[in-house]
Amino acid sequence: MVILLPKKTAILIVLSALVLCACQQSPPAVGQAPRLSSGATLAPAEGKRGVAATSTDASADGETSAPASPRKLALYAVGDIMLDRAVGKRIKSAGCAAVIEKLAPELARADIVFGNLESPLSSVGAHDAPNCCFRADPAAAKVLTLGHFGVVSFANNHCLDPGREGYLRTLKRLEEIGVRYCGASAERSQASWLRIMEAQGLKVGFLAYTDLDFTHACYSKVPRDLALHRQAIGQAKNKCDLLIVSYHWGQEYAERPSERQKTVARAAVGGGADVVLGHHPHVLQGIGLEQGSPVLYSMGNFIFDQRPGVRMESALFKLFYEEGQGWLVKVVPVWLPPGRYGPEYPGPQKRDAILERMGKYSQALGTETRTESGVLLVNCPPPQGAGTD
Repeated sequence: MVILLPKKTAILIVLSALVLCACQQSPPAVGQAPRLSSGATLAPAEGKRGVAATSTDASADGETSAPASPRKLALYAVGDIMLDRAVGKRIKSAGCAAVIEKLAPELARADIVFGNLESPLSSVGAHDAPNCCFRADPAAAKVLTLGHFGVVSFANNHCLDPGREGYLRTLKRLEEIGVRYCGASAERSQASWLRIMEAQGLKVGFLAYTDLDFTHACYSKVPRDLALHRQAIGQAKNKCDLLIVSYHWGQEYAERPSERQKTVARAAVGGGADVVLGHHPHVLQGIGLEQGSPVLYSMGNFIFDQRPGVRMESALFKLFYEEGQGWLVKVVPVWLPPGRYGPEYPGPQKRDAILERMGKYSQALGTETRTESGVLLVNCPPPQGAGTD
């Protein structure tokens, strides 16, 4: 029996089906070129930051509607996460929660949590943990979900420790648990692709690279020609509201950023980066400001098993964005106690020492800081005139 529907009803049914199909796109499979989260792209940004100006819309009867509320974002970022060696042994004996439970409730407050995954997640491939050839148990990936990580960088000098198969299995494992990654792909030529996430009405893009002065196998590297790098960042910025660029760079255990780090940061911000997130030195470095963009030169260790001292004294970086107002960075001290290898909040004496050190490092970079209630604050207003016509 054929049922005839009114013309308007039939059109509505067809349109609804098309919308449903559009919203059910599958995530890219490992080995395929990743696709952007939306087929639509934003208009090219004006100048560096491209902060959208608030506008009013005229209604059909000529009245003007109220301006839209400024969009806001809470991005939490941390440094190196290594789930092998002594950390892996603790996870095996005490469970995944043992290394993340102290900060998990706070991390749950963020719109997006970012970190650098320093160890592949694979049951196959080369493995020599005492000599820093890392390969963590894939089951340890639960640490990332317990910590509410939305996206991790996998562009570092350890990503290919267990070889290509271990690398691919890591990407597959991350996809299985719903943690997105950047700076990695099955194809070397696609590794520096733009990951776009949506939060609070904002398209937030992530790029990740290594920039190290020794030979390593990572697929996503900063090109020698920084003009090309700046151009690639500019193209990515045109596809999102906010662009976060992550770098595995600098010298291990150096508490001051190198001139190379500063040069690359300037290129990134000049291209359109709204935030630069750094890791690899395994100790904290200061916060710089480039054209209103915060540059976190090194976020230190977050889950690791290094010797006590400054290597195990770190921070949770809370970055709060408000459209038209720029960023506010809150540095919350944490430390990694012996035997736990995961972060917890320190007592007042250690907390204040971390704050003092971060303040000193940041001020040496020309950044004004202040301390309130056990937290270091850095205001990052947009440059004058940004976001205006």
